[in-house]
Amino acid sequence: MGTEELLEKAIDTGDLEAGGLLNTQQTDRYLQMVVDQSAMLKEARVVRMRGPVMELDKIATTGRVSQLKTEGVAPETLAEPAFGKVNLASVEVITPFEITFEALEDSIEQGNLEDTIIEAMSAQTATDLEELAVLGDTASSDPYLKGLDGWRKLADAGQVVDFEGDTLSKDGLSAMYRALPDVYKRNHRNLRFYFSPAAIQDWHDTFSDRPTPLGDAALSAGIAPPYMGVPLISVPVIPTDLDAVPPFQGTGEYTFGLLTLRDNLIFGVQRRVRIDRDRDVLRGVNIYVISTRVAVAFEEAAAVVVGVNVGTA
Repeated sequence: MGTEELLEKAIDTGDLEAGGLLNTQQTDRYLQMVVDQSAMLKEARVVRMRGPVMELDKIATTGRVSQLKTEGVAPETLAEPAFGKVNLASVEVITPFEITFEALEDSIEQGNLEDTIIEAMSAQTATDLEELAVLGDTASSDPYLKGLDGWRKLADAGQVVDFEGDTLSKDGLSAMYRALPDVYKRNHRNLRFYFSPAAIQDWHDTFSDRPTPLGDAALSAGIAPPYMGVPLISVPVIPTDLDAVPPFQGTGEYTFGLLTLRDNLIFGVQRRVRIDRDRDVLRGVNIYVISTRVAVAFEEAAAVVVGVNVGTA
């Protein structure tokens, strides 16, 4: 089902429940649209939160759990799993906008203009939610991004690889891959690199310049080759104009990238989504607010490598 069809089924201003709450099916379709519109959210594990705060249980092992059996003798020690919790605390995100009565009356779309604008706003909301999930930082001066700590900020608790201004190449990807603890490489098919489109283009161009069949394939296919079998995912919301991360003292504009397991990315969304509508007859406008609550986390902070100070050609 395409994004436009999902939007059409999810956003129906004539079928809202009291108070603007989408029903369960509409909410599911809306959230599916948000995920499908995004690059990194599509990779993440989406958790439907029952309230603004939620704890996810996680179970792991801390090492070897097997031992040799001696006939007739009970083992001296028993293996114990390690229990933990991932805390999700959501913040509310709203998309407020308005449409004048004149626009609704004069539009060639007639009654369809309202749904068309809501669909467009909903699609942009999906991009905004991904931006918050990736770039959120409670210390940011940006009033929107300071709502929560996103995956980039949380990745500082993992492993950090400094590219020192180098563009994305085999050396940088190799350093990130080596920095990831081996225990997280067991589920190799689940690993992903996440970089900005410009950084991935630099990696792609290192292949397309080669006078080899692999170079021809890279140039014609337009797909960046994986590294060690790990795909590189293009994430347009990752910026390329960042200041240098100390202690590197570069003067250019930089970007970053992440290496982690897909399932390690957690994006929490409170189950019910609201689309409220009101009328201001004195100003002659319909007022709309799309609102939901979201949260971001890593299940295992140690299962993340962030590459900083990545230059672009």
